[in-house]
Amino acid sequence: MSGSWPGYLARLVLGYLAACLLGYGAHHVHLPLAWVLGPLVASAALGIAGLTLPAPTAARRCGQLIIGSTVGLSMTSAVVAGLVAWLPLMLFTAVFSVLVSATSSTMLARFARIDGKTAFFAVLPGGLSEMGNIGASVGARMEPIALIQALRVAFIVLLIPPLMVAHGLFQAPLPIPDLPLAMVALTLAASLGGAWLAHLARFNNPWVIGAIIVTGSLTAFDVTQGRMPSMIFTVGQILIGYNIGTRFRRDALRKLPLVAVIGVLIIALMVAVMALYALALHHIADIDFAVAVLSSSPGGTAEMAATAQILHLPVALITAFHVVRAVMVNGLATYYWRGLTAIGYLPTLERLIGKRAGDGQP
Repeated sequence: MSGSWPGYLARLVLGYLAACLLGYGAHHVHLPLAWVLGPLVASAALGIAGLTLPAPTAARRCGQLIIGSTVGLSMTSAVVAGLVAWLPLMLFTAVFSVLVSATSSTMLARFARIDGKTAFFAVLPGGLSEMGNIGASVGARMEPIALIQALRVAFIVLLIPPLMVAHGLFQAPLPIPDLPLAMVALTLAASLGGAWLAHLARFNNPWVIGAIIVTGSLTAFDVTQGRMPSMIFTVGQILIGYNIGTRFRRDALRKLPLVAVIGVLIIALMVAVMALYALALHHIADIDFAVAVLSSSPGGTAEMAATAQILHLPVALITAFHVVRAVMVNGLATYYWRGLTAIGYLPTLERLIGKRAGDGQP
């Protein structure tokens, strides 16, 4: 925490007040994922305007815990049994997304004028914080990675839900009753314990994964039956959206304007490629197109899970795709970099893109 306590508290209150107001406005006009998008835009706008907003770790974890618990409530025994059959496709999708990211990273490096290693970890669809730390451990620059990772999650949240709603890619809600408040308290307490154990075990994204495992287990054994009350789910979305927005700082954008602009273009390209992949899955694997889009999207686990919940799509299945990818990406990121470099894939692409960019120049 920097500055005085009163100043910190004032900025925190201002940030969350703006987040709630813009979230309410977005909800009032029926914007998809309003309680994530509104807070995200509000906190990002304040940050870009020069106000450094606090981003309490406890608040972010609380938001992740709520989203994880919400996902877990959808994991009935029948759903869990059905997920096993999708595991090969989940693994293939994760590998394909890594290849798409690796290929895109060579273009980012060339046109944003950053080194290839930094570009690789900047666009790899892993954790917002994890990719910066993992990249820095092998000599990549953390600041561009942090900026582009934040742009990746924000861009996808701002783009995909509205496009899906505009094209009718959602389903009607099922008549599922809210979980009683006493059971909500029990579920969140159990999820907190599971998240803490997952954190101690060094799981990736433990505050989401641990909550999913614990709540999913309770649901699969019929201990919990129902959905997360909308008010609590809304709080989780606000905390997630606000936290993403606080990652946008004026100083970072001033230092790396070219990286930010090229980064957005590269992310848009990645989204387009994965959308085409989703279309292929729809035809080849007979998976619903809306489900395929969210399952293969290079967005964050919590954000895509919240999107699936809002659009009434199979939350457990979509989240499982992202959990598998997160484990494979965060756990093996440096091996992908070394392996793709060792076999010549990345160096060859870098030479080809560099040659093409220099064609016709003296």
